[in-house]
Amino acid sequence: MLRNLIFIYFSLSVASVFAQSSKILSVEIDGLEKTRKSYILQFIETKRGDLYDSRQVEQDKQRLINLEIIANVTTEVSQRSEGYVVTYICEELHTLLPIFSFGGIEENFWIQVGATEVNLGGKGNKFVGYYQYYDRSSFATHITFDRIKRSTWGINLNLIKWATLEPLYFGNNEVEYKYTNYTIGATGIKHLNFTDRIEFGGAFFTENYKRSTVNPVEGAPNEVDKNKLLGKVSLTWNRTNYHFFYIEGWNIQLNGQTVQSLDQDPAFYIFFHDFKRFERIGDKGNFASRLRVGLSSNEESPFAPFVLDSYLNIRGVGNRVDRGTGAIILNLEHRHTLKERNKTAIQAVLFSDMGSWRNPGGEFSDFTNSDNFVLFAGGGVRFIHKKIFNAILRIDYGFNLQSPEVNGFVLGLGQYF
Repeated sequence: MLRNLIFIYFSLSVASVFAQSSKILSVEIDGLEKTRKSYILQFIETKRGDLYDSRQVEQDKQRLINLEIIANVTTEVSQRSEGYVVTYICEELHTLLPIFSFGGIEENFWIQVGATEVNLGGKGNKFVGYYQYYDRSSFATHITFDRIKRSTWGINLNLIKWATLEPLYFGNNEVEYKYTNYTIGATGIKHLNFTDRIEFGGAFFTENYKRSTVNPVEGAPNEVDKNKLLGKVSLTWNRTNYHFFYIEGWNIQLNGQTVQSLDQDPAFYIFFHDFKRFERIGDKGNFASRLRVGLSSNEESPFAPFVLDSYLNIRGVGNRVDRGTGAIILNLEHRHTLKERNKTAIQAVLFSDMGSWRNPGGEFSDFTNSDNFVLFAGGGVRFIHKKIFNAILRIDYGFNLQSPEVNGFVLGLGQYF
């Protein structure tokens, strides 16, 4: 009996000493110049007093890399007689950048000039302000306070003037309108955890369509003015991990919107779902896919919300070619790194874009109608600066596999999706 008690006491003493020596004495952050240490510590679950867990440290490291403000993180673990000191050494990205982005397809060109900051105040807050010329002059200002006072709540504010030339379709006739939209809006953000979030809010906006086509078309009004209220909610589940420009994992976003005109028009509803999947292929390959499914109120109207457009969904198809009250779109691409250096990289891309639309006032069978289905393929190149957030120059050429004479170049900044 005495022998057993001595053995138990000895075992507990050894375990206690081992636990003490396995504890984390402190968590340190190095390498920060602009970002506040208090902001970074929000994303680190390894805490002083915890038992050292190498898997948890690696998870913390990847979580920091997934932030838009950190290019890379290395860790140093110092073992002392009393325990461990864990140090996260962060390499910050350049986050205050000028906006000079552009895109183009045949007979159509747009340009943006402005500034963007994704680490405002060193707290991961975001600001975007730009002037855009896309047929006509527009401007937009967005500001996001992502985690107010280190809480799980945030807010997004925006003020927009959007002005373009919009081709609308009345039967077989295309009518061009000068479209002007003024919007002021706000949404609240609730972070459910480190990766998932819900955003909800609304906006007040005015719309004006003024016909610029000279020849009259039956059913096409000369001018339309509307004052509207928008309510929206979105849920995001994000399981993507970044390593510079390589991405692995998946992302799901559900979006619901309701638009109510201030006159007697009935409410209009929009729902769309995005599913993105990214896979690493060897050391240099990255396969990416995006599936978008959207439905709206099925009114027989030329103002249908889902647009067939080179910039948004089908590369090479043209500028706002068609509209529908439903859309199913699948984008596939393989990105292969041709050359990579410390600060830059070049990727080659092969892609396929396909989609089908429901006609305004149509049926679900429209999705299986060959007249509403488009299939494009093509290739492109990406010029990447690894030390600047989203600094990717994109050049793509796509053509219609069913009618190769329909084709075009699409240029822009950032990956296509």
